[in-house]
Amino acid sequence: MNEQDNSKSALHDYVTVAIAEDVDLADEYRDLLAKNNIPAATATQKSYSSGVIGIAVMVPEACVEQAQEIIESCQDFDNFLDDAFNDPDEWDYGPQMGDNEDDPDNGNY
Repeated sequence: MNEQDNSKSALHDYVTVAIAEDVDLADEYRDLLAKNNIPAATATQKSYSSGVIGIAVMVPEACVEQAQEIIESCQDFDNFLDDAFNDPDEWDYGPQMGDNEDDPDNGNY
């Protein structure tokens, strides 16, 4: 049996829990799962019909539910950060120092 056959058989009982857009995100998910004692592997996925490329994050079938919960919590946190910090049109800056001309110090404290 060659190395490729060994890796295929080693991942035979693994199932995909997420598809990452890039290697960095897949590695982040894999590391997060490992920190939670869930073995994980990544593999490049390509759909020849649509040309979409992604990185599958896979775990043993027995760990699917726990892995999905961990990844979803990470995604929820990432979405929170995106919403909180990446939409400056929604930010309410409030009064800025020096905005009040009636202020005798004119914003200089």
